[in-house]
Amino acid sequence: MHDTKSRAIVLAGNQNFTAQLSTTIKSIFYHNKNVKIYVLNRDILPDWFRKPRKMAQLLGGDLIDVKLNPDDVKDTWWTQEHISLDAYSRYFIPKYISEEKVLYLDADLLVLKNLEDIFEIDMKGHPIAAVMDTDNQSFNSGVLLIDNGLWKRENMTEQLVNETNGLLQQALEGNIPKFNGDQTIFNKVFRDRWLALDKRMNLQVGHDVTAFMSHWPNHFKDSEDPYVVHFVSHRKPWATLSANRFRQLWWAFHDMDYSQVLSHHMGDFQIEMDPDYELHLFNLTNSQSFKNLEELIQGHPKALFHIAAYTEMGEELMCLAKYENVRLYPEVVPPVLEELINRSAAYLDINYGTADQATLAAYAKTGKPILSFPETRHSEQAQLEVNTIEQMHSLIKERIKTGEWGEVHELPRLHSLTMTQTQDLESIEELVCALPFVQFHIGAWTAMGPKLVELKQHPNVSLYPAINQEQLSQLIHSADIYLDINHGDEAGDILSQVELAGIPSFGFYKTQHGNHGQFLFSSERPQELITAIEKFDSEGSLPQILPLPTVKSIDESLDFIRENHSSVIRFGDGEINLIAGHSIAYQDYHPELARTLRELVGMNSSEKLLVCLPDAFEDRFKFTWWAEDFWKKHLDHYDDFYRQIAPAPWYGSTFISRPYIDFLDKTKAESQFEKLKRLWENKNLLIVEGATSRSGVGNDLFDQALSIKRIVCSSHCAYKDVDAIESTIRKYADNHLILIMLGPTAKVLVANLAKDGYQALDIGHIDSEYEWLKMGATTKVKLKHKHTAEYNFDQDIEFIEDETYTKQIVADLSRLPVE
Repeated sequence: MHDTKSRAIVLAGNQNFTAQLSTTIKSIFYHNKNVKIYVLNRDILPDWFRKPRKMAQLLGGDLIDVKLNPDDVKDTWWTQEHISLDAYSRYFIPKYISEEKVLYLDADLLVLKNLEDIFEIDMKGHPIAAVMDTDNQSFNSGVLLIDNGLWKRENMTEQLVNETNGLLQQALEGNIPKFNGDQTIFNKVFRDRWLALDKRMNLQVGHDVTAFMSHWPNHFKDSEDPYVVHFVSHRKPWATLSANRFRQLWWAFHDMDYSQVLSHHMGDFQIEMDPDYELHLFNLTNSQSFKNLEELIQGHPKALFHIAAYTEMGEELMCLAKYENVRLYPEVVPPVLEELINRSAAYLDINYGTADQATLAAYAKTGKPILSFPETRHSEQAQLEVNTIEQMHSLIKERIKTGEWGEVHELPRLHSLTMTQTQDLESIEELVCALPFVQFHIGAWTAMGPKLVELKQHPNVSLYPAINQEQLSQLIHSADIYLDINHGDEAGDILSQVELAGIPSFGFYKTQHGNHGQFLFSSERPQELITAIEKFDSEGSLPQILPLPTVKSIDESLDFIRENHSSVIRFGDGEINLIAGHSIAYQDYHPELARTLRELVGMNSSEKLLVCLPDAFEDRFKFTWWAEDFWKKHLDHYDDFYRQIAPAPWYGSTFISRPYIDFLDKTKAESQFEKLKRLWENKNLLIVEGATSRSGVGNDLFDQALSIKRIVCSSHCAYKDVDAIESTIRKYADNHLILIMLGPTAKVLVANLAKDGYQALDIGHIDSEYEWLKMGATTKVKLKHKHTAEYNFDQDIEFIEDETYTKQIVADLSRLPVE
């Protein structure tokens, strides 16, 4: 500590405020020596100064009684009810104090550190230095570092007095709606001439309750290790039970003897809050109704019972304050709550009604027990449950005697969080039963239905119906993992909050909500998710999931085709189903077709042949709701299958011919269709399509082509005619760009033609997509006169005679006999 020179501190008060003055003085000398304290007053009896003055002098300082002139503070001046007129005494510091630099302190504060850092501040010509008030518009006048020499030279006392007379009159007339006594006046006089100090040099805690309830930003931040704690507002530690920060510490200094301050400097005393108790027990309640609480209080005088509530307390709870071993914390704020969690040895889960599950979860995570009766138990975590009050008495007595608790349920090693808006959680029963070491915290903004309530039968499930944001924030803080397993919409922006908190998310493809770096698994194989969580628990390692195929964007794919004159094979969900052994709407399963498709999808793309897959592996939330849901379910089923059959380093996008209807952002589609049209601009086209397709009929899709020839094939199960179709194509293919719209058969045809140097594009669905674009459709609309992609299997088509279309047909293979 810096003991070499005396520092001047000024306080102000009156005879009715001596208890507060004493508390502040003890806190100053507890942390400082060689301090000269001037007490500006008008009526404090000289007897009061004797004890604190003796202490001050023994510590190299002094305590000086400074009586103000009766005319200094005018009787006509006024201020708020919770502020004394003595606040105006500081105006007269230049008149009574000789030191060049003075630190003024209100008497409703505590000093918690050595003040040398404050005295050493270079004021850089400012007459005053202060901390910004909680309104962020003015400085707080409760802690002022004053250049007293400058005040004298500039006659600041006269300026303050004159300004006070004028502003008080304006305030009486209602012209200053937010008049705040001397603080308003100080800010007017020193408006542009004050130096800002660190928040910790005047940490204002009196507004804690309002700040918490009103969600003031940053109020509780940057508050660690303060120099001065200031109990602003009417919520003073001696006037209200409101649980502001440091309230209990104020009472600890209040109860301290001056001799203990001296003993502290000799190394024989350290301040403690409630040092006479051997056990601290804690409860956070929203009810006045407890089981046997008063009996426990009376039966264990060496245990201190801390009872907190987020709200004001009713008479039943307030009456408990009559017991020496009870501390009440109405309107508790998060930092005080955190202190109580850390300070107590056990949580008393003995209130009736509901409980704050987030606090219970945070408490369980400390490893300390939660004590309860069966009828008051609100948590399955870390429970020491007893059946009778006698057993509870015995449990507490044994802990006081031996320092040990009885047997506690095994603590969970991991805490998972899930927020939901529905009752449907994918594989939840299997997860809960397979992972007993995980405590599953499940929250909802509303009441919960019976399917969720039934989960309470599992000891490792905690439910949080009608959760609020503060509770959710505590759960996020306590969570080790997030489980994105709820069906339906995301519950608010929970995954963004979880991602921001750095908590890993696990889930299923079919229940994924947004792209937040989730580790995704198939709901058909929940054991893979279970194994990943087990490994995270045992090794702390996140899943090393093999990547799904990398797919270029639509524009990148179209640019590649144009630059390299590539042929194109497009694989969609139908081809994947065929490879997996299933028939699809327009093509029955055929073993030879399935083998060929599997070979083709495994090929590396080249300039000659671009192999395409759906661009749905990384982002499924660029699609409309129906497409998003489809691709989630598709990948939930086929994720590992893709990893097996599609090993190429990259693929083109299957959606080059489907850029419109399934996308949320439809603004890019028009330019993408223009890129498509440029592929056949001034070229001879050979279109190979099903009999119902009639691509380009009734629109301008192929108007830029030099000429068009068509080969019409069967719209269903075209693969049976693949050899005949290929033979016919080769007959007309020379000097033509070949466009094939024949589902899975098109892939085989394109691959064979590309080997011989033809450019062939597998470009199904393009006509329907273009029609929907032209009409500005937002959902799929049935086309009356031709095939509509993925719409009612070509039922009810009213074909229109089109002479141009008919003339373009050079071969009709749609009625070839079945082999």
